[in-house]
Amino acid sequence: MAMHMNDDQRDNGNAIDLVHRFEQMLSENASYYFDIDQFEEIIDYYSEHNQFPLALRVIEYAYGLFPENMTLMLRESQILTALGHLTKALKQLKKLERLDANEEVLLTLASIYSQQREHAKAIQLLRKALSLGSGEYADDIYLEIALEYENMQRFDKAQEILQEAITKRPENEVLLYELAYVFDINDRSAESIEYYQQFLESHPFSFPAWYNLANAYQKIGQLDNALEGYDYCLAIQEDFTPAYYNKAHTLFKMERYQDAVQVFEETYAYEPPQAPVYCHIGECFEKLNQYDKALFYYRKSIQVDEYYSDAFLGIGITMDLMGKTSDALGFIQRAIEIEPENPDYYLFQIEFLKKLLRIEEAESIAESIIAKFPENEDLWMDYSDIYFMRGEYDKALSILQTGWQHCPQSNDLGFRQVAYLMQSGNKQEGEELMFRMAMRQPEGLNDLEEYYPEIKNNLLYVDLRKQLLN
Repeated sequence: MAMHMNDDQRDNGNAIDLVHRFEQMLSENASYYFDIDQFEEIIDYYSEHNQFPLALRVIEYAYGLFPENMTLMLRESQILTALGHLTKALKQLKKLERLDANEEVLLTLASIYSQQREHAKAIQLLRKALSLGSGEYADDIYLEIALEYENMQRFDKAQEILQEAITKRPENEVLLYELAYVFDINDRSAESIEYYQQFLESHPFSFPAWYNLANAYQKIGQLDNALEGYDYCLAIQEDFTPAYYNKAHTLFKMERYQDAVQVFEETYAYEPPQAPVYCHIGECFEKLNQYDKALFYYRKSIQVDEYYSDAFLGIGITMDLMGKTSDALGFIQRAIEIEPENPDYYLFQIEFLKKLLRIEEAESIAESIIAKFPENEDLWMDYSDIYFMRGEYDKALSILQTGWQHCPQSNDLGFRQVAYLMQSGNKQEGEELMFRMAMRQPEGLNDLEEYYPEIKNNLLYVDLRKQLLN
């Protein structure tokens, strides 16, 4: 049976032949003739393989045969841009713009202005390119304009241009995802939901729209609606693995851990499981108190990627739950070695050391880490808690107050101070702060009681609960 090459293979073969011929010419120090299209193929081949110096050498030779050729000038500008020689590229492109301001010239110019953070100039050029209206680059240009607005933090304008583009190109998935990102970064979940619902009325089989709608529902905690969205998405595009992962995370949030495991396992049919998948399955079994299975999947995660720090954390947490806190510490330590910039790992390390009554070690770690992550409220609470456990209430309080200066919006730090004030006998001050904090965030009263059960005997606390939470 005869094999048929597709066009890409044939073109690639042709380009390689041309490249060999050009390299042979150089090695023989000869002069061969290539037409302009052939030169372009050789230049593109080198550029695609990041061999920019060779591509420039081809252009230099080609200028000898075709001086002032605009295609060569454009390619040279693009390569200079890729190499970061922006001033040189800009000079060449401005010359080209005077001769023929076509889309490719304008787009290359815009990319230089973008790199120079002159986003308004870049947008002007991109809009000019769009107005030329050949349509060949329209989707890319819309996207580039949106990205420039994002660079300027003008998310409203980015949203506007993307919505305009999607009206013309509803099938373009990249535009739909970028719009979802803009909604998300602007915390406009409600608007996002409304937009995708309307969009789906006229394009009910757009799986990216169902996916983005489901993500927006998940973000605002409407988990049943999110699940429904992922199911519609997968009914249309059954191998779209991101929807499986997000569906599984939604089930996890709903505490439907067994169902989440099943959905994670469904992805095996479409791609081999990576370390995060095994790790998430491990976490589901950890929540189901099936610790042996949890350890099995955390270890599988590490087999796939020995530097996947969350899996080491998972083993540590599971070991602690099994009553093997000393063993747990080693795994937390490994997670920290892999990712020393993650404050969550230190929190567990401090917590386990406190549990093992290795208080001085916990204290010295907390002290050094707090300087590194002063914005982390949980670290301030863990650090102050060490002194609270020892009965050093003043020291615990002063640490919390310093923490509050770093995290003034933190309600948790405020409620924790209430507990310390009450315990240390500063009842009036404690009650005043409790009243202020309860007005700010009534739900914080639940956390206060969990941390400091004695508060249940305080009349003001009972009264505040009755008024604000019942």
